[in-house]
Amino acid sequence: MGPLFVSSHEKMYIQLKQNSMRRILFTLFLLNACTLFAQETNLSNSLLFDGEPYIAQNPANPRNLVVAWMGLKFSNNAFHIAIKTRASFDGGASWSTATTLPHLSPSFGSADVSMAFDQSGLLYVCYIDYRQMPDSGGVYVARSHNGGLTFDAPSKAFDMYDVAGKRPVDRPFIAVDPSNGAKVFITTKPAPWIAPPNRSYYKVSSDSGRTWTSIQAVDQAPYLIGNAIAAPLAALNIDANGTLQMLYPSYVASQNVLPTFYHASSSNFGNSWNYNLAIVLNPGAADTNYKNAYQLICHPTDANKLCFVTTGYQSGDADIFSIHSEDGGTTWSPLQRVNDDGLANGKGQDMVWSAYNEQGAMVVCWRDRRNATVNGFWNADYQFYYSTSVDNGAHFSTNKIIHQAMIPFDSLIAENGNDVMGCAFHSDTLYTVWGDTRNGKMNIYFNKTIASSNSSIGFAELASDGDWRLFPNPAKDQIRITNVKAKIGVNWYITNTIGQCLLSGKVTQDEFDIDLSRMKEMGAFYFIIGDDTQILMKE
Repeated sequence: MGPLFVSSHEKMYIQLKQNSMRRILFTLFLLNACTLFAQETNLSNSLLFDGEPYIAQNPANPRNLVVAWMGLKFSNNAFHIAIKTRASFDGGASWSTATTLPHLSPSFGSADVSMAFDQSGLLYVCYIDYRQMPDSGGVYVARSHNGGLTFDAPSKAFDMYDVAGKRPVDRPFIAVDPSNGAKVFITTKPAPWIAPPNRSYYKVSSDSGRTWTSIQAVDQAPYLIGNAIAAPLAALNIDANGTLQMLYPSYVASQNVLPTFYHASSSNFGNSWNYNLAIVLNPGAADTNYKNAYQLICHPTDANKLCFVTTGYQSGDADIFSIHSEDGGTTWSPLQRVNDDGLANGKGQDMVWSAYNEQGAMVVCWRDRRNATVNGFWNADYQFYYSTSVDNGAHFSTNKIIHQAMIPFDSLIAENGNDVMGCAFHSDTLYTVWGDTRNGKMNIYFNKTIASSNSSIGFAELASDGDWRLFPNPAKDQIRITNVKAKIGVNWYITNTIGQCLLSGKVTQDEFDIDLSRMKEMGAFYFIIGDDTQILMKE
């Protein structure tokens, strides 16, 4: 039986209940940045190591968030890195239990996860699963039809031996055509142990990542990457018209005497490309300890608007820079410094990420050491900052703090697996994830901030030990509700995340059972009694 659609006055009642639920789920703190700091949720809680988180937001249901990361796990009598995921259906107030994506061989380890939703809510997750010496494995793609709770069997997109001698399986990024969710695009580059000359590569799928075209190089003459760049990552996105957009690094003196980034675009999904010069860089003394990530983002409705963010050294130390285009990448603005602390002050910024919201406003977030007592990378404590733009990156707001308290330096942040933080931006709400070492180990933290007011949303517990309970949770066919004597005579409801009532009844005794067999859907639901709400997970 399908969803039970309720009458108009019942809809009003459900809305009142959801409003009450929101008051329980969220406690809004209007922060004074001088006195309070943001509250984060530790998503990983590992005793070992977690790194390189990635966050995706479902365009079909913006309250559905999925975070994936690299987590150390003991299996097959050894420690291996695995990809772990957690999903939320209430904007980050509560999260599913962690799911571990499978290794394709017991001796493999995983890394470099990225994700993308299509417009209908189908989630793609892309990651490498491999072994070095002897080299084997590749880049794999799995899909989730229930918002990131479960994934199907991964299919291979790239093989370690797709290009002889180059092992093209490092730092893959996935993008989905917003106009055609079955079309999927992945870029990757050679493994870190492969010496240059190296190139960036791509493949295309037209059947939701089940099969893929043959491997192709991103760069073409006279826009070659060259022989000097060891890890030429291509920043990838797809614009509102379905055009592939990429920026990649190059250093070929005959093309340009200085290092550059070239822009490549394809309106026929990689069959042919147009190229433009995006950035010319003045060589700087780059500190390789900094995590020099970069990213290309596309405006959600205006295909002419693109923005690229990176860590650069144009001002004398590590800063966050952006460039933007108003004509689909044909021409680009000069580099603009995003962080607003003093120039050449020795305080480094890195680990940048950015996002547009659905109206086309933009946010950039990063790791920041401006308030550290020492200069440079080593021994410098750090925080996390953000800045917003409403004109496609032409101007940025005053920088604001995401995490106020200084996080003590730990040499763990110099290791691989700490290259990026992640963010999503919807309406005025900024969702961020990152790894930090505040507790002496690398864990993944989630934060939710009202961007315009720099207000942090802290998360309250859904039910204390003395409150009513539902179990098992997750459940399959039946749940039991206990300790509800005070609720006798009160209506209860089970709704989905968009407010449709699926089951309802009245509390008549201190404990009772509910048959869930009529609910064919799986995933996250709200169980509401009076003014109280708990999250119900159905398998």
